[in-house]
Amino acid sequence: MKKRIIIGTVISISMCFIFIIANLYIDYNLRKYSVYYAHNMEHKEGTHPEMAMALENMDVIYKPNKKNIRYRDDGGFAIYNNSPDSEQYILSCDPGENERKYVYYNFMEEDYYFNEAFKLNYGYNGSTGLYKIDIKTIDQEALYKDIYKNFGFLVEANVNRKPLINMQKEFNKKYYKRFN
Repeated sequence: MKKRIIIGTVISISMCFIFIIANLYIDYNLRKYSVYYAHNMEHKEGTHPEMAMALENMDVIYKPNKKNIRYRDDGGFAIYNNSPDSEQYILSCDPGENERKYVYYNFMEEDYYFNEAFKLNYGYNGSTGLYKIDIKTIDQEALYKDIYKNFGFLVEANVNRKPLINMQKEFNKKYYKRFN
């Protein structure tokens, strides 16, 4: 009788351990290859899931070493691009906030705020005195090109990194509504 209880307990603990490890791997896989999955997911025009996933999961994705690029991932995530021949640019995300948002600072006193789908919400310009910018007056295509010019290397470095176990369906279930 005691042997059955011990064997049953060992089997139960082993099954729980396997279940926990499997769930942790699934979460890790979805985060590590999120840029790849986002690139291969159908999404609404005007959203930028690859950039959103790159920023949101900077702690696990591949971050190439580049001159004049500095990463910060101590609670929030940020990429600093301060090449000597240009302005300083920062792209950041704070996953600890209730509502996920991304911020692009170009240090010409302009800040642009994006929603969780990396779609422009609003902007500020401290140099004009208007402070809040009407987003209808912003050339959003040029803004996104500027962001990708400065930080697109992070997306490019991860978009072709294929996972050993492809979990595209699980990624789509989790993020489809967010980007559509």
